[in-house]
Amino acid sequence: MPKTAENRRIPSLIALRWLIYISIIVVIAPILWMWLDPNSYSYLDTNVLVEKYGGFERLEPWQRVLGFIVTLIPGLLFSMALWSLLPLIRSAESGNWFNISSEHYCIKAGKLLLWHAFANWISQTLLVLVLTANNSPGERILMMAVRSGDLLGLIPALMALAIAHMMRVGREQREELNEIV
Repeated sequence: MPKTAENRRIPSLIALRWLIYISIIVVIAPILWMWLDPNSYSYLDTNVLVEKYGGFERLEPWQRVLGFIVTLIPGLLFSMALWSLLPLIRSAESGNWFNISSEHYCIKAGKLLLWHAFANWISQTLLVLVLTANNSPGERILMMAVRSGDLLGLIPALMALAIAHMMRVGREQREELNEIV
């Protein structure tokens, strides 16, 4: 059987699908590990903010739960954005790039990535509020910062939305050409 362009695309799309599955695990697992077993996690990495404000040992149970939720939300949003790309890969495997459902998958991923960028930015502020909530009045801290990573997080979101726009334009042009023919 001769190799065609279609036969060569399928293995790369399968690899992309597995890359998405692995990425979701890589995003979520460290967050779970850090909050469930911070002592063993410290051998791999440390959460600079938690250590800066007294470490895991001094946290009340409610602070651990809220801290976990605050750090998990950006990871969940990113994972949901990756998960929403899986139907797009299935469409690509069947050769349906320029259809309305592919456009919707890209728009959904783009919107989730925008929410991820916002949640990632605000999570640092919320985490500091949670970590310092037990401090005496006057020693509680409000921190807000914009890091380059926060701004770079917008790039994949905007790219997904731009690709969705290109898919819509391509679909509309194809429909227009089909009407002419």
